[in-house]
Amino acid sequence: MSRVWISRTEALKRLDVKPQTLYAYVSRQRIAAKSDPSHPRMSLYALDDVERLSRRAPGRLARTAHGSATPADRPLQSLSGGTITRGEAAIDTEIAITIDGHHYIRGRDIVSLAASENFEAVAALLWRAETSNPFGPLKPRPDVNFPGGPRTRVLSMLSRRLEEDALSDINSSRDLGTEAASLLNEMFDSVTNGGPRLFFHQRLARAWKVYDAKDVDLLRRALVLCADTNLDEATLAVRVSAATMGPLAIPLMSGFATLTGPKLGGRISRAESYVTAVRRSGNPLSLAKSLLEKGLELPGFEKDPSPSETLRAYDLINAAPHMGEDLKAILRVGEDLTGQSVGMSLALALIGRHLDLPREAPVTLYGLSRSAGWLAHAIEQMQTGASPKARLRYIGVHPQA
Repeated sequence: MSRVWISRTEALKRLDVKPQTLYAYVSRQRIAAKSDPSHPRMSLYALDDVERLSRRAPGRLARTAHGSATPADRPLQSLSGGTITRGEAAIDTEIAITIDGHHYIRGRDIVSLAASENFEAVAALLWRAETSNPFGPLKPRPDVNFPGGPRTRVLSMLSRRLEEDALSDINSSRDLGTEAASLLNEMFDSVTNGGPRLFFHQRLARAWKVYDAKDVDLLRRALVLCADTNLDEATLAVRVSAATMGPLAIPLMSGFATLTGPKLGGRISRAESYVTAVRRSGNPLSLAKSLLEKGLELPGFEKDPSPSETLRAYDLINAAPHMGEDLKAILRVGEDLTGQSVGMSLALALIGRHLDLPREAPVTLYGLSRSAGWLAHAIEQMQTGASPKARLRYIGVHPQA
């Protein structure tokens, strides 16, 4: 029996939800969607999925005398489209959505963007910049050399910008696009110690001594593929920090600092150490089995990676067909032993070893790339003038018990 497809207007009417909630249902594969043959830029939605969800919506169980659910009865919707309990943060966004395993930025597939676009153009798209190159008018700063490793240098640079851009009053006339561009530009300069005004991936290649054109392009592709992802702790920290309406350096520092934790950037560092250990041992199968026998997780093969992360990870790896067989063996062994798909953490670690990048270069690359998306979320949060709403619910011992 063929499926019946309905328009977005009809689907929204039947579900009684906002458009972003419908898109989130599609992203979570709870509602099937396809392009409208008569209007390729529009979508059609599976009627049976819509009816199934409309029957389950708890907000429809309680009706007013007029036959509609009261606002208190309607379920809160999370960013990913699931029903959430009161007190959890709910964030509306126009920046990105994941549908059928593909991550879209402002309606553009990020994998397609990675095939041809420079990171600067993707950043401008994320920020809805007035110009396609908001970095063009920026002049280089002479004082971009900071001591320490890459992460320390980035945080030092952001600390300086906090002092320079400090605000005591809300300034509604700020040019957030230019501010974002200057911050991202200085972040790359802090890692590369300045130099010629090249594209960002070329600056990294020059600093990391990557000269082959195919290898330089891998850095460009990696920057684009990691520019934005689904909501995680770092992005949430960015949006909460942005609600203070202070300098963009504040949310950017929040995101970059959060990334240093074991759940985010730590995954990349562990994958990098694992790849190094495998290359030293020369036996990926033996090392992988020993880790799994100890009950340890195989780095880069975390349980249930999102389909969009897996798609991006394979796109990056497949862009390096000349990668050594010893590195490809790490991927094959991990897939065979765990049954899991590869995550972006291992993809970046493999590219890092393939290009012989300095230690911590993969996590640095990831942090610089994510900064473009974080700045987009910070700008969007500031433009709303609101804060992500959440409340504490006490579940401890009652003080009068």
